[in-house]
Amino acid sequence: MSLSRRAAERRTVQQFGDSSIPTNGSLMTPTASGVAVNDQTAMQLVAVYACVRILSSAIARLPLNAMITRDGVQVPIPTAPTIVVDPFGGASNTRFPSRRGGLKQLAISLLLRGNGYGMVTARDYLYRPSRIAVLHPDQVKVTMNDDGGRDYEVNRIKVDDPRDMLHLTGMCMPGAATGMSPISYARQSIGLALAAEQYGAQYFGKGAHMTGVITVPGDLDIARARQMKEGFEASHSGLANAHAIGVLSGGADWKNISVTPEDAQFLGTRAAQNLDMAMLHGIPPHMLGQVDRTTSWGTGIEQQAIGFRVWTLDDWLGTFEDAWTAMLPRGQSAVFDTSALERTDTTGRYTGYVQARTAGLLTRNEIRAKENLAPVEGGDDINAPLNSAHSGDSAPPAAEPPAPDKEP
Repeated sequence: MSLSRRAAERRTVQQFGDSSIPTNGSLMTPTASGVAVNDQTAMQLVAVYACVRILSSAIARLPLNAMITRDGVQVPIPTAPTIVVDPFGGASNTRFPSRRGGLKQLAISLLLRGNGYGMVTARDYLYRPSRIAVLHPDQVKVTMNDDGGRDYEVNRIKVDDPRDMLHLTGMCMPGAATGMSPISYARQSIGLALAAEQYGAQYFGKGAHMTGVITVPGDLDIARARQMKEGFEASHSGLANAHAIGVLSGGADWKNISVTPEDAQFLGTRAAQNLDMAMLHGIPPHMLGQVDRTTSWGTGIEQQAIGFRVWTLDDWLGTFEDAWTAMLPRGQSAVFDTSALERTDTTGRYTGYVQARTAGLLTRNEIRAKENLAPVEGGDDINAPLNSAHSGDSAPPAAEPPAPDKEP
């Protein structure tokens, strides 16, 4: 490849400036389709952008709770540590990312690079982490030391205590210091999708296919041929001239050129590449607009959403939960609340609540809490029947006996 082409490709990816999306210039070698692929060029593909957006937003929107086990049941801690409530400092200072913004940045880095990095910048009085700064993957170098642990360099400066680093990994080879980059492993498929997209844009924008030709019985010089072409385009191009009747004189003849199946096939190629990106990220096809085919994710949107949470999202959530649990005191664990993802329609929820109340699994106040409603008096009795007063209420007073008859 020429040096000028390499320079042009490098200039192409500079348009994002200081974007939080990793750049990874080491992936800029062109693929077999002739398109250079790195993290930023991959994000120009709508399917990749949509997959990363869906997963990162789903992770960042869920509440993160600090839990402790009591009597074999996990219950939330009344006062959660700062590392759970406001890990990035944005709750009290807009100079720093909010909890949702910081989690989304880590998720984007993790989904594109297979690695997400952060550095502990503050600790509480018990020397537990209380603040994290998200790091760009290009700032961090990871190596394995002799005892199997990881050593880190940030901006080419060795980190003295590896416990000051937060390192999230996706799929990882045994003994490897870093996770596997999905973009790197799928670069050929992404390159094909980008090439098909560029071909389609040129097809419609630059005339990659001629609609027809005008033939004349004799030879025309360049000036006469250009004059005929421009005159015909002026009379028949544009919406105002649609379906206009054309007149050719002097023995001229118009021959239409139809679209070959090979030229029209790029639409099918793009659809297939979108499905590949859905498989790469574990996204149900309907979330990417692929609603014209059957799927094994489930028979309805609700079942497909449950499958998405179980088979795709739970693994990513577990990665974040493990990392945050390691920063909490012993006995505590970080758990995402996924109940919002499991909410059905109103009729389905209320039917489930009735069954749970009948079986004695939920109280009225627990049900009201799930609907974000205030508790009611007497609503904490698990044994209260559905069709009677609260079981703790006292029995109604007995009727007074009739007064005895007076003796005559």
